[in-house]
Amino acid sequence: MKVWFDADNAPHVAVMKPLAEELTALGHSVRFTARDRAGTCGLLDLHRLDYLKVGGGRGGPIPVKALGIAVRAVRLAKAMGRWKPDVSFGHGSRALPLASWLLGVPSVAMYDYEWVNPLIFNLFCRRILVPEAVGMERCREAGIRAGKVRLYPGFKENLYLGGAEPDPEISRELGLLADRVKILVRPPATTAHYHNPEAETILAGLLERLAPDREVQLVWVPRTPGDFHPGRAEYGDRLLEPAGPYPGPQLILAMDAVIGGGGTMTREAAILGVPSYTFFRGRRGRVDETLERLGRLVFLERAGDFPAPRDLPAGKGPLRPREPRLAALIAGMITEL
Repeated sequence: MKVWFDADNAPHVAVMKPLAEELTALGHSVRFTARDRAGTCGLLDLHRLDYLKVGGGRGGPIPVKALGIAVRAVRLAKAMGRWKPDVSFGHGSRALPLASWLLGVPSVAMYDYEWVNPLIFNLFCRRILVPEAVGMERCREAGIRAGKVRLYPGFKENLYLGGAEPDPEISRELGLLADRVKILVRPPATTAHYHNPEAETILAGLLERLAPDREVQLVWVPRTPGDFHPGRAEYGDRLLEPAGPYPGPQLILAMDAVIGGGGTMTREAAILGVPSYTFFRGRRGRVDETLERLGRLVFLERAGDFPAPRDLPAGKGPLRPREPRLAALIAGMITEL
């Protein structure tokens, strides 16, 4: 079969790589398209995955985003029409299902935050994959069409975190010091429809709290160039910004804690056993609730909830994947269409 992957955002690359490898090993052909935003193309280059760049970032009001999705869908259909894929797969890509519908290609969507707007996936996807932690009842509550849902065990991060090991080269390149408290900060997704501006208030308070502590090295990992920035006046050379893309798991393993406005990096840290804190203020998803219940993720209601850097808890051992053959299982859910 010809399987078309569309990487719409940076975290999707790590999910797709083991699935592409599994499908290729089974004799299928895989091709990637990619949206040029938030470091997606840089991570595809880092993992040496060939791709066709189609479209870029388009923020703004909902009508502008909708137009961007439609335009990119048409461009995707034109770009992939000659290859004639048998099935398409995306992790939250909204343009892909529409482009696939234009080509008459069945499309599979996968995502793990159930409160995204499901309209496009309900209308144009043949199948929607979500973690078992979300469950069918929550899917119905979130408006996801239950007849299209397939549940998979564990978390999407179990696809690629199993073999993650620290990389001393990352610490050297960033200038991380052994006697400092190293904290990675990931700002919120301000362009997402579920974003709550309270997150920026908490983030500003956290940065203000951490600035006077000379023992802290702050590793700032923005989502987009226009993200809120802490500024060097308060942190000086203690503010470290990666010059290029790094594999998220190895970057996280070099940290003493991860603080984020929601999303994949805080979940990766929680699963890897690195103290993980989120100031996400949108509607809580079931995966994050599960990690909180397991004592792996802490929700910050205010900046003062974050402990003093020297009082951070020790890391825990990683959560083991519930399904060792998760890549094969999901690959089967894609190809059986």
